Amino acid sequence: MSYSPSGIDAAIALLGIGILVLALRRDLILKLLGLGLINSSTILFLVSIRFTPDAAIPILPVRDAGIVADPLPQAVVLSAIVINFAILALALVFVMILVERYHTTDSERIESEVAAEQGGEG
Repeated sequence: MSYSPSGIDAAIALLGIGILVLALRRDLILKLLGLGLINSSTILFLVSIRFTPDAAIPILPVRDAGIVADPLPQAVVLSAIVINFAILALALVFVMILVERYHTTDSERIESEVAAEQGGEG
């Protein structure tokens, strides 16, 4: 088994950028973009650590007993891509509902308006 150090470095960089965007930005759309970067960095990391150069495709019959690519990480990555897409789509729908109700994508402004609504009802 081999790995790709440049892929791991890129995954760590994407993870750091995604965490910074989540922590420092107030805009909900940018926060979703940061979440997408974190998801992509996770997938890139999994692909990078399971990289096997010159591996045979596991579906086709192999004539020699050479290196065969492991299909399990590929299945996990495909599942992760689908799940991440569904999570981002659902989060975007929630952001659209919040924007429709509060007319802003600023998370702090939405929090203050929600607190004012709850304070007025109690």
